[in-house]
Amino acid sequence: MKQILIASLLMGLALGVLACAGPDSPQAMQENDKLLISAGFDAIPANTPERMQHLKSMPQHRILHVVRDGNDYYLWADAQYDQCLWVGNWEDYQRFKKLGWDMYNQGGQARDNYLDGWSNEPGDWAMWGPW
Repeated sequence: MKQILIASLLMGLALGVLACAGPDSPQAMQENDKLLISAGFDAIPANTPERMQHLKSMPQHRILHVVRDGNDYYLWADAQYDQCLWVGNWEDYQRFKKLGWDMYNQGGQARDNYLDGWSNEPGDWAMWGPW
């Protein structure tokens, strides 16, 4: 009984620390990376100055919907921590939502705020190579 109580207290403490860290903290970004990977998103590194500049111009830590070559893609830009562009398709995006991106709904923000437009943003996606 004492071990269960101690384990419960430690779990509560760990959850409290993560909750206080905020949705854009390094800990939250690590959890987000796990979600993106589990959902099937691919990470494309911003390994050139042009890619990094383009990555920084995008809304950060939000799902972006773009149409490239007639196909729908869902992007997650992370210039600060991963320095990469995460790319997924419709199925990946649905898995991402199902796996729990609700953790970004802290602070009273509407969940829909994490799906920014950009579907009409042509952009110069060629620098990122094929998706």
